Amino acid sequence: MLPVLVGVLVVLSLRTASSEETKGSPPPAPKRQLGFKVFNNMDQPVTGNWEIVIPELPARRIVIREAVAGNPNTLVGVDAASGEELLRLTRRKEGIGYEGQMLKLLSSCGYDTLGVSEFLPLGDSAVLRFETTPPSSACPVIDGGRAGKFYAFSRKGGPLKLRAFSDISTSAVRETYSIGGDRPNAETSTELTLGGVSVDDGAELRFLRRVKAPLDGTFWIEVEAVVTPAAGSEPPRGFLKPETMRFVGSLTLNRLK
Repeated sequence: MLPVLVGVLVVLSLRTASSEETKGSPPPAPKRQLGFKVFNNMDQPVTGNWEIVIPELPARRIVIREAVAGNPNTLVGVDAASGEELLRLTRRKEGIGYEGQMLKLLSSCGYDTLGVSEFLPLGDSAVLRFETTPPSSACPVIDGGRAGKFYAFSRKGGPLKLRAFSDISTSAVRETYSIGGDRPNAETSTELTLGGVSVDDGAELRFLRRVKAPLDGTFWIEVEAVVTPAAGSEPPRGFLKPETMRFVGSLTLNRLK
């Protein structure tokens, strides 16, 4: 019991000495508060004036309002100048935020309507997420990669083979796709050659270019697998059909004062 009592007395004496030493010194500077201002004005309603930032295209000013006054569960976003409807959103049944459709925002890429998987308001900003198959024609918004990422997509969940250009421009393509009516009942397949490099379902890809097969006129997209290459080797490249890819994108909305 005595050693414990001695230990307590030593601790108390050290605290007293430390307190006396600091009496004559200036008080310590207050700790700097973290300036975490990412989500400003979280209590603001979603309705109001916004600007949609679309990479490679001019920003669009829209007005978000309730589809039915007094009911915040369904919202519409209209062009501030023309009144054309650009967004239709419904509050999600599970989780937070909204889901719905965006209309004609990417019509220059051939998308008059695109599903909105998530619209998440964050005070003075909002994030709009969407997913789509890459278009067959050029689309700077998507092709440039600034609005999202590309992923391999297999309906069966298995790996996808990256095709060489010879795979999409030889007579094997003519036979497989029955060009000229030779095999009208042939089953379409992308398994044209043995060997080569495959990518897993869901693997991230980098868009390189879009080409048109010389024999049947189908569109293919040359991609590069996003991997950590071995020393001295290049990331694998090859061609995939647009329907075996998904583009997962997002747009940012900023509230206008």
